[in-house]
Amino acid sequence: MNGNRSSALPSYLAGLASGFVLAVLIAPRPGAATRKLIGRKVRVGEDWVEEQAGAVKEWVVTQGADLRDRVSSVAEAITRS
Repeated sequence: MNGNRSSALPSYLAGLASGFVLAVLIAPRPGAATRKLIGRKVRVGEDWVEEQAGAVKEWVVTQGADLRDRVSSVAEAITRS
C-alpha cells in the first residue's frame, strides 16, 4: 500500500458528494427518481469502500506477518548472543 491511498478515500467521497449535488441541482428529477439515484450512488460507494477495506486488511495482515518474522529473527539473534 502506498502513501497515496491514505488520502484517496476523503478525496473520493468529496468528489462523489460534489458530483452528486451538482447533478441533482442541474437536472432535478421527481422524488422517486431521485431516491433511486441516491440508492444507486450509495451502493456504488459501499462497493468501493468494501474493496478498499479488503485491500487495507490484506496490507495490515501482510505487514503484521512481516513484523512478526523480523521480531522473531531479532529475538533469536539476541538469545544466541
